Amino acid sequence: MSKQMNQQIATKLIEKIGDQQSPFDQPGFLMPVNPTTGKSYRGMNALWLAMQDRSDPRWMTLRQASNRAGWKVAQGSKGTLISFLKTTDRVQLLDEQGRPQLNSRRNPKTELIKLQNPVETQAYVFNAAQIEGIPALEEYQADRLARQQQTPAEQLAKIAELSKARVDTTNGEPGYDPDERIIYMPGQDDFGTPQEHQAAFLYELVKFAGQSKELHDPMSVSPAEQIKPALAALFLGSEMGIPSQLAPQINLAEIEQVARYAPDELETAANEAQYITDYLYGLVNSREQRQAARQERSLQVGDVIDYNERQYEVMGKLRGNDLQVMEQSSGNRFKVTRGDGLYNSLLTAKNEALKQQREESRMAEEGQVLGPEAEMDNSMHYEHENELEHDPDIDDFPRLNLNQEDGENRTNGLKR
Repeated sequence: MSKQMNQQIATKLIEKIGDQQSPFDQPGFLMPVNPTTGKSYRGMNALWLAMQDRSDPRWMTLRQASNRAGWKVAQGSKGTLISFLKTTDRVQLLDEQGRPQLNSRRNPKTELIKLQNPVETQAYVFNAAQIEGIPALEEYQADRLARQQQTPAEQLAKIAELSKARVDTTNGEPGYDPDERIIYMPGQDDFGTPQEHQAAFLYELVKFAGQSKELHDPMSVSPAEQIKPALAALFLGSEMGIPSQLAPQINLAEIEQVARYAPDELETAANEAQYITDYLYGLVNSREQRQAARQERSLQVGDVIDYNERQYEVMGKLRGNDLQVMEQSSGNRFKVTRGDGLYNSLLTAKNEALKQQREESRMAEEGQVLGPEAEMDNSMHYEHENELEHDPDIDDFPRLNLNQEDGENRTNGLKR
């Protein structure tokens, strides 16, 4: 991110800590997530969006909202600026005569390629509170919980096991010995509530993992180094459902000091904390597991599926488990039920399309270095980059000048 944007985020964090309204002050606070991709926002962008005084954690671009049936960004809504590194680009495929190749619907075929020199890109995102027609937050949370196969306590125990962390019981406070690489934890009955115990254990676990992956030096007295566990615990705790804010080890004064005097170091700490999060969460949520879970999903309202050179849209739910589907070229609507032939065919076609999308995502991830030596901003990864390259809706927006010295660079967004 630019120095100007780092300063803007750091200033906001200082303000929120002073008001006791920062993400580190609110147990159970949900970090920002994109409901159209299922991915959480990352690093500095996660902190930035978490401080926008929104009770709904869901954020998305104008195009992502517009691509969902029944969703619409409300007129007059202001977008919030984020910044991420664009690592891939989509190019048009040509035939031997140099003419565009076409798919079954006579649209140009494209291919995702990896850029040799990543480019920093900005985008505007909108909160779910600004999206008309989006399902209620309670419905989204219930669906998310239903997909979790393990409780937070089970995930935490599994991560500790798979990370090969050594945990010894102590009669004192939670702690981590970086020389012996041992986590010391009091027994469950000797330390607060179960949630407080989980939060404290998570904090020490990210220290161990950070040192193991050479992303954190527990021996360093640098405040920027010391706040990494708090950031990693915040990111990881939100993914797992563990309120990391309950960990007594979190030192808000150190976080405020880094934000005030070293905003660029805050970005580095946030990115490396994100790498620690990715490593630990990936132990119990591997790419293969996530893919398998997505393959098992049923048809959902809003799905648009290409099948037999036609396009079908799931329009809504009927009585019981029935769905109403529309064939878009004719406008014909009909009922499908889980288990019947058309339902299965549409689900298979949907999963094939998801498989292709995952392959494109894999290409974007290949060769990516996740470590302190990586000279890149990983705060968003490739969350929005594919859709923004030639997005007329986004390109038509006036851009904020983040290099201006006046008050304009504090602007939080612009009107749609």
